[in-house]
Amino acid sequence: MLQSPASMGVRPSVPPDLIDQNDREPWKKLNESAFAFRHNLQGHPLFKIEQLADLSEHVFDYPDYKRYFAFGERSLPKPELKRILRESILNIGNNGRWLALHHIDKMVPEYGQLLDQLFADIERLIARPIRSQMTWGSMSIFMNAPALSVPYHFDHETNFLMQIEGEKNVRLYPPGLQTLTIEEIEDFYRHNPLAGRYRDDLADKGTAFTLTPGMALHHPPLAAHKIQNGDAVSVSMSINYTMSDMEDRARVHQANYCLRKLGLRPRPIGESVFWDTAKVRFMRGLSKRNPRTWDEAMYSGVERLGTPFRLAKALKQRARELAPFKGLKSDAEAGR
Repeated sequence: MLQSPASMGVRPSVPPDLIDQNDREPWKKLNESAFAFRHNLQGHPLFKIEQLADLSEHVFDYPDYKRYFAFGERSLPKPELKRILRESILNIGNNGRWLALHHIDKMVPEYGQLLDQLFADIERLIARPIRSQMTWGSMSIFMNAPALSVPYHFDHETNFLMQIEGEKNVRLYPPGLQTLTIEEIEDFYRHNPLAGRYRDDLADKGTAFTLTPGMALHHPPLAAHKIQNGDAVSVSMSINYTMSDMEDRARVHQANYCLRKLGLRPRPIGESVFWDTAKVRFMRGLSKRNPRTWDEAMYSGVERLGTPFRLAKALKQRARELAPFKGLKSDAEAGR
């Protein structure tokens, strides 16, 4: 059973500022470039391995709990899956695993309160609101075995990665089309989290950061990165949020991906307000009205489009195959 710090006999003793407020200059580049900053969450009792193992019980309260398991494990009974996840967390130092628990702020009130406090600190640093304008915000925890590498990838959200325990090296690249191709971005938004394709020319590019407990890193949206963990267990906490304009851009990319797959050449994002708005409305109309998870909110539209889209693509291909025979008469007709 998950325990609060008070029930564990531990006084929470949360400092007034969870994020250092002294150096505000880097925050002027929020969402434009990566930067490091300091936090005060290292050693916090909510992020101890034993506490996180207890927390894992709550992932089964949500319909997407099977995301945490390999394909071959997903048919196992729920009690067995609970045991596997809990033991994987407790043995993270020896099992070579990469583990994450997502949206933990929704699972237990203490994590939700912590997320709210962190957003309040960021609002003070940037002198503008986040919580009243964001469409989605969440907290995730990452537990990595020693020396584990995390593949090159990028994310949709505005992200802040905070190191709690252990050490990791992060190489982070300039966001969006400064590093990625439009094909990679569109492929990502059709729900391919590993759409980023690492290239040899990126080896010495980007900016390298070393995260130790108390250090944190801001990832702008669509900023590709690679991670190498140190020689001890790494525990990192990530908070992220999205704004409505970020979701609109994502839906334009989704529409353009589908149009491109049909052999068309869609207008690039930002070229036409009219067509961008039409694409956003179309994709939003396909999306679930009451999504239960972030994935449903972002990807249900493009996934609903998948079946008729594949059918239309097949029909178009068939039409192309038959095009050379258009106008030809059968032998019977030619003999008449």
